[in-house]
Amino acid sequence: MRSASRSLPILAAVANGFFADERLNVDYAQFVSSRPTFIQVDQQEIEFIVSSMDNAINYQLNPGNPAGRILDNVIVGGHDLGLGLALTAAAGYPDAASLRGKRVGVDVPHSGFGLPAEKILLEQGLVADTDYTLVSAGSTPARYQGLLDGSWEAAIINAEGVVRAREAGLPVIGTVAELYDAYQGGVLAGNREWLAAHPDIAVRFLRAYVRGMSWVFDRRHRDAAIALLVDAETTPALAAKIYELNVGPDGLSPRGALSPPGFRTVLELRDEFHGFETPQDIDRLASPEGGLYDLSYYDRATRGRPGHGG
Repeated sequence: MRSASRSLPILAAVANGFFADERLNVDYAQFVSSRPTFIQVDQQEIEFIVSSMDNAINYQLNPGNPAGRILDNVIVGGHDLGLGLALTAAAGYPDAASLRGKRVGVDVPHSGFGLPAEKILLEQGLVADTDYTLVSAGSTPARYQGLLDGSWEAAIINAEGVVRAREAGLPVIGTVAELYDAYQGGVLAGNREWLAAHPDIAVRFLRAYVRGMSWVFDRRHRDAAIALLVDAETTPALAAKIYELNVGPDGLSPRGALSPPGFRTVLELRDEFHGFETPQDIDRLASPEGGLYDLSYYDRATRGRPGHGG
């Protein structure tokens, strides 16, 4: 199990024994870049990944994606609604105009959260590859660190990275929440062939995952959830702000469900930037017939449980 940033519901499911209750031993860690990690999922070396929805669809649909071939991943649940996704600049770059001719750090150019970065800057008059340079900068923690050490002048960051950036007083050029009423940020995905061969494991994993998500949203567990985020680099006060982002309006996906309007937003954004190598029917892609997601495992995991749906 891998994710770009620390996933609070996964941490909660591990710490509270929810995976153990399902007879699962979950090896959880963060990844450095989406490309090699999605390849590992395709090769069935990793069973589940939390990454941006756009990455998941790019690897499924476009042979010219960063892996250079179609990868057999499929979305099985939601993780977050952006987690505060924002284009943040380094100190000394207060607005979009100051980024002309500069570098913008993204995981993979023209993919994933790189597209919201392009949209934010386009709305402010800057065009990618003409007015500024997109730089492959790895996952959110690496992109945030690059803002501090001068590797790039701006980066698209979310989760605890954006909380740290705001605490450090770094300029925020624009946010996804300002652009869209709904946005599906991170999703949970797995290898389609592996899932079909191990449906019971998939259902048990998702049952523990949804349980972890529900635990995080339960305010009775606020202090315990904050404690999961405290470490040598994260004070209790900072952890509290990270927690509040997680349970905020553009935080985690309640119950790990996909947001239909948010899902469509991501598809339309990719289409706007000519990100499909062959023409696509957005209505079909947003539906179960599009093949981008398979919620059968999620439905089995949540069947008969309070709050199922939505």
